Amino acid sequence: MPGPLEGIRLIDFGQFLAGPFGPMLLADLGADVIKVEPTRGDGMRGSVVGSFMGCQRGKRDIAVDLKHPEGLAIALKLVSTADMVHHNMTLGTADRLGVGYEHCRAVKPDILYCNNYMYGPEGPLAHMGGLDPLAQAACGIEWEQGPVATGNPPLWYRYGHGDVAAAMPSALAMLMALYHRNRGGGGQSMWMSLLHGAMLYTADAWVGPDGTPSPRPSLDARQLGLGPLYRLYETADGWLQLAAVRDEHWHALCDALGRSDLAANPRYATADGRDTNADDLGIELEQAFLGDLAVNWRRALDAAGVPSEVSVDTWDGETVLFDEELARLGLVTEYEHPMLGTVRQFGNLITFSDTPGRQERAAPMLGQHTREILHELGYRDPDIDALRANGAVDWPDESYRFPV
Repeated sequence: MPGPLEGIRLIDFGQFLAGPFGPMLLADLGADVIKVEPTRGDGMRGSVVGSFMGCQRGKRDIAVDLKHPEGLAIALKLVSTADMVHHNMTLGTADRLGVGYEHCRAVKPDILYCNNYMYGPEGPLAHMGGLDPLAQAACGIEWEQGPVATGNPPLWYRYGHGDVAAAMPSALAMLMALYHRNRGGGGQSMWMSLLHGAMLYTADAWVGPDGTPSPRPSLDARQLGLGPLYRLYETADGWLQLAAVRDEHWHALCDALGRSDLAANPRYATADGRDTNADDLGIELEQAFLGDLAVNWRRALDAAGVPSEVSVDTWDGETVLFDEELARLGLVTEYEHPMLGTVRQFGNLITFSDTPGRQERAAPMLGQHTREILHELGYRDPDIDALRANGAVDWPDESYRFPV
């Protein structure tokens, strides 16, 4: 059956991650997402193939030079057929290229137009671009993940937390705007920013009326967790995450570890006692967990009713992407790429009972669907060939040289 967004078309002018990720999520749900890409390629192509693949699947791709008059005309003709436009250009760039909100509204009055900025469209930093690490730095993620309070330096998350945190609300915003338009509200523009997205990670922070910050749990100096019962432990073959958050978990944990002496120790008899003697308790549990394999501890703790999970390597193809349970739940998907062959990747983020999303189309090659899309716009083959000859568009041929 078609996905829930079947019949909706989105034109994606974005590059890197913060722009393309949101449209990819809508493509997963059935939207026809057309990536309008410079003839030289998205800046993330080739250099970081994995990251590019992680935000481009499900799209069709047309390689167009927006600085070429005929290329711009093609882009605006595409916009006139669409419901949505999405990108992450810096302030003023889309207007200079001729695909700003007013340009797009002129060819499609009810267009829904979303721009993901770095800092937003107002204020002294509005004209500056930027990347995910800047958002992480500005909102405090790096400081807390250090954790700096224990004497460590700040730590940058490798994955684009700020990019994704901005992209997810942008996808939600497009859907809300679509709902509003379908109720007769008309088209409109909207914006997000990496800074605003990254601020989502401060959701548990607040300041009282007297200016006192709210108490918040913080990582220990080794970045293993928040305390001896809520942290990672090394085992005989890897790492295990423990989350023994309830008092009954403590006694069940001691039984599973074969350490009834810990449960009987008056220093650890209460939650306050375990907090006061957290360092000593952590050492005791570290020694205990080294005595067996992570998966064996997971089974034993599951049987005892203690929350735990084996910490796995994301890059190990024998674990995450080949986990049978994840595949059964639809969290892992597989499809064919014209150059890379069979690709496995994360799958559904949302599961619908009657209109399931699908991931059947790999991340496109540069210009892979240029001719196909131009045909849909009414261009004839001789005209398409002429457009390619004068540099307005491009597509791969048998001697494909573009990056993946």
